[in-house]
Amino acid sequence: MRKVFLIASLLFLTGTLKLTAQELIVTTPDTVKIIAPPVMDSSFYLKSILGIMSEPGDGGARVTLSQSAGVERAVNAHLQAAGSRKLNGYRVRIFFDNKQNARSRSQEVMNGFLSRYNSVRAYWNHESPFFKVTVGDFRTKSEAMRLLREISSEYPSAFVVRESINFPPL
Repeated sequence: MRKVFLIASLLFLTGTLKLTAQELIVTTPDTVKIIAPPVMDSSFYLKSILGIMSEPGDGGARVTLSQSAGVERAVNAHLQAAGSRKLNGYRVRIFFDNKQNARSRSQEVMNGFLSRYNSVRAYWNHESPFFKVTVGDFRTKSEAMRLLREISSEYPSAFVVRESINFPPL
């Protein structure tokens, strides 16, 4: 048992050990890279694979599916449940305050943002004693930073936060 542990330790220290099942890849003795699992393709979000397969293809070819009604019900039930799922991502917080007028001020900030950037989703939240307005649904921090740079002149105190997000629109 000690021999196996020693060999694994030596391989780990020399940088040759690769554990792809756990998504851990060691490249050098002092560096460990952890690679995240692939992100779901949102072009198929809330779409039934059964419906996609039965649509005509580029050359007009069509696939005919024969399955029981139970399979289709199960797929539809799964899709309805998927609509409420969230994933970890980033948003930009443009308002964060706990003063007496924070409620009305946060609603003003949110309405002002939505009037200028109507393609970006905005979220109003109250976690006692704070009122918060966060905007966007971004999978990566760099996407959130792009919006932050765009709005920084209008919202100088804005910053990026990690939150549970809705699936970003296509």
